[in-house]
Amino acid sequence: MPRPSLICLPVVGKLAMDGAYALMSYEEGDLIYPHTKEEKQEIRRELGLKDSAIEEDIDAIIEWFQKQPHLVEAGIDREYVERMLIISKGSLEKTKRRIDSWYKYRLLAPELIQGREAILSGSQDLWTSYLQVTLPKLFKGRRITVVKILDVDTSNFSCENLFRNTFMMADIRLRNDYFLEDIWVLDLKYASFSHLLRLNPVIMQKAANLFHEGLGMRINSIHVLNGMNLLQHLITFMKQFFSPKILDRVIVHDSLDSLYMHVPKKYLPKDYGGEEKSMADFKDTYEKELRSTKYKQFLINAMSIVSNEKKRPDSDINEEYLAGSFRKLDFD
Repeated sequence: MPRPSLICLPVVGKLAMDGAYALMSYEEGDLIYPHTKEEKQEIRRELGLKDSAIEEDIDAIIEWFQKQPHLVEAGIDREYVERMLIISKGSLEKTKRRIDSWYKYRLLAPELIQGREAILSGSQDLWTSYLQVTLPKLFKGRRITVVKILDVDTSNFSCENLFRNTFMMADIRLRNDYFLEDIWVLDLKYASFSHLLRLNPVIMQKAANLFHEGLGMRINSIHVLNGMNLLQHLITFMKQFFSPKILDRVIVHDSLDSLYMHVPKKYLPKDYGGEEKSMADFKDTYEKELRSTKYKQFLINAMSIVSNEKKRPDSDINEEYLAGSFRKLDFD
């Protein structure tokens, strides 16, 4: 009997009927996270993973998943498992831990995961005071993301909106992207200390848990542009949520030429002297794509990707976490 290509996520919301299931498949020519078959095979070779072994590992992880009473109702698919397996460098145990944590911490962050139907059905732009653009070309198997603060008026900046958008994009990445590591470029030209004060510590902790314990995407480097005046405050802030290993990968640049020594300009948007389209053009693409039939329903369905902690064997869920008891951010 042939192996099924997909274990589907249950349809939720208005489209649900008769226990139907939502099928979602992506092409490598996708507008948001494209990659070629050659790049996919090169990444597998880099990690020492053979095609047959990957399929066997996916089978083993899905078999494990279906035995987890707190996870199984949420559903899972092979594409998602494979991405988590790649992020975990082929380790089955790490993949299982990340999947378990990803589902759990999504449950614990409803303000970042839920409410997508209203957001995607509305007319307000998803990106207003900041912009987050992931470049289409892989650089040595690494995916480059540029984050830029757009508005000096901090009253328009929302930490909740920032991470809400980030995790919608992450859901798409886990079905479509194929990469070894991430490279981040942070443009802080219009950022200020007041922006840091707008970062809600509860939201930050929830986002950090989703990133570190769930996604576990490997950070190759973080490049900071126009950040000299804010640098010390930024580092102090990051220490509260990021490991020293990640902080060691922060590189501060005083010019674009300095950035080009690490990230060739052909991989960057026009705004930074690169050969890719402008940040504004990327924003227009994202706004259109996330509200398209293909993505909108998928992102709404993905809200159900959460654990049922009441069914977790020997549940050790942190009640203090659920209550939202967190330390205050310290910028001293």
